[in-house]
Amino acid sequence: MYKTVIFDFNGTLFEDYDLQEEAWRIVFRRYLDRYLTPSEFQNCIFGLGNVDILTYINSLDPAKQFDISITDEKEVIYRQHCREHPERVQFVPGVIETFDALKAAGIPIAIATASEILNVNFYYEFFHLERWFERDHVLYDDRTFPLKPAPDVYLKAMERLGTAAEDCVICEDSRNGLLAAIAAGAGRVIARHDKTSKGKMFTDPAIYAVIEDFTGFYPKYLEK
Repeated sequence: MYKTVIFDFNGTLFEDYDLQEEAWRIVFRRYLDRYLTPSEFQNCIFGLGNVDILTYINSLDPAKQFDISITDEKEVIYRQHCREHPERVQFVPGVIETFDALKAAGIPIAIATASEILNVNFYYEFFHLERWFERDHVLYDDRTFPLKPAPDVYLKAMERLGTAAEDCVICEDSRNGLLAAIAAGAGRVIARHDKTSKGKMFTDPAIYAVIEDFTGFYPKYLEK
């Protein structure tokens, strides 16, 4: 049995791609008068931290050289949309049951997300994450280390949990996140497939399984 589990958050535990897209499209129209393509969302937005996204934004118009406030503005819009449409901010099926089962079994769990602290605070408020996660076990973009596809956020989460990589299961959904999980050396990588996912990434032999949701996740995917 694997000893620990680390979850990505956005896209893995709940689907907020539409809300994220809406917020980014407002910002891109406002400052760049530009339409984001599906390929740009997949490769240059989803799974990345705001510093990396800012680098991409500035590459589109080097003359303007925006600062991080442009991504902060996007997050304000995103949280506002979430609060206005709570019916669209729901865990995917099986998540709560999985969290409860892992907690009851005494299996340490963590979150490793590219979100920044204000979004993490919002998720704690909205989803009541304190039921399952110690604050110290939620790793987020504090702008002190490279984010996905670099493995750092997962390595830090493993350190917080006191686990060896080979004893850890990581659950991810985005291309950049899966690359990070694999690079971190996780004993098992589980990919959650949704409408934005690219099937090509899921053919990587390092990915143990592809799931639609978390129904029946424990103990099935922790068994060796």
